[in-house]
Amino acid sequence: MREAVLEGVPAGAGLAALAELVDEAVWLDRSPLLSHALTADAQWRRIRHEPPGPTPPHPPDGPPATDPRRVAVAFAPGTGTPAADRARAWARAHGYRLLAPEPSITAAADDKIDVLPLLAEAGVPVPDHVIVPATGRLGSAAYWPAGWPRAVLQRRENHLLGRGTVRVASRPELVRALCVWEGHELRLSRHIPGLSLTVTGCAGGDRTVVSAVCHQLVGLPELTPHRGTPCGSQLTGPADLPPGTHAAAREAAYRVGEVLRARGYRGVFGLDLVTEGSRVLAVGINPRFHTAVSLTHAAERAAGLLPVLGLHILAQLLPELPASRAVRGELPALSQILVHARRAAGLGPGLPAPGRYRLTPEGPLPRPRTAEEDHGPSLTALGPGEALCWPRVSDGDGPVRTGDELMLVQFNSHIVPLVPRPRLSTAGRSWAAGINRALGAEGIPAVGGGGG
Repeated sequence: MREAVLEGVPAGAGLAALAELVDEAVWLDRSPLLSHALTADAQWRRIRHEPPGPTPPHPPDGPPATDPRRVAVAFAPGTGTPAADRARAWARAHGYRLLAPEPSITAAADDKIDVLPLLAEAGVPVPDHVIVPATGRLGSAAYWPAGWPRAVLQRRENHLLGRGTVRVASRPELVRALCVWEGHELRLSRHIPGLSLTVTGCAGGDRTVVSAVCHQLVGLPELTPHRGTPCGSQLTGPADLPPGTHAAAREAAYRVGEVLRARGYRGVFGLDLVTEGSRVLAVGINPRFHTAVSLTHAAERAAGLLPVLGLHILAQLLPELPASRAVRGELPALSQILVHARRAAGLGPGLPAPGRYRLTPEGPLPRPRTAEEDHGPSLTALGPGEALCWPRVSDGDGPVRTGDELMLVQFNSHIVPLVPRPRLSTAGRSWAAGINRALGAEGIPAVGGGGG
């Protein structure tokens, strides 16, 4: 346990505000991972989880009228992805108001190139970079400044699950990568071999609230075949990072939130950073929910604050957020890993349900639910050898492809050391291998390599 400061709206006041505004909220996602924070401990029973499946046909007289007191919330409603389109279609078909940020600022923040002026306005530095045009390109030497030992090449789209990012270690590698992405405008940045961090914030009508800081796990070979893919996170406090880094990360998120807010953005966002000494440099903005929010929720609940999912709803519905406060207390050492498919494979029958599991030689085994868990499992109540498992696939999905998400696994402890390219612990590797077996992905081998 480490001491840290969390900012947020007290749970009692936040839940009362939600009750005045909303009769029912629906979390549209494959998993109840985030909505669970508001139903746990019977905090707010007006929210339920609903996978946004195929949209039912409209009745002859058209879709029902939208009820402003019935709202829907999606993981990323404004990105133009198939999942976002399904969420919008579901909300229209069922008469719910889909809470989504303003589209134009969302699109700008979600773009790896268009985001740069926003970060500059916020006064948050970024790694040195060069913009590579889509056409009329010069030789690779024109884009690789002297003194760069390595670089990171990115497509501008921010919803490619890490597949739009590639590290290059030489000009010949850059030439090959540019050929693969011919016709795309690209951002080439100096590689910073520091810690990857994510800060969760929420932009309201009157101010920005900054919550937890997480160590982001990216491209761990034991969890994903893609080097740029996010694959987990860990809650971090000031003592976990170089002096001043935690406060600098929170300040950067506040500044970015204020710029977003001034342009009409409302709701949750994440700021991705990388450390260079005690400095923090911005890598990008996620104008949406992100998986690290689930760890943020656990810390907020422990601090007596409204989970940021509830704050997101209030930011969408109110001109001003309820009064917030900064809470200083012990920060639990929580972590999670996102297990991806190493190869294409078929899914076995009877996929595991979300819940509390312990690892056995035969794979993850569900634990009986206790009386204290009637409203859902508690991350901070997990014992040694236990984890909360949240499937990212479901029956009927068919075969998984290489790199597809399989399962999010959460622990009541840190699973890797806080270093830039960590090696997954033995326990983490065992969970990843056990989950692959449990899902029937026999073609996916256990991987025991290090972080490299």
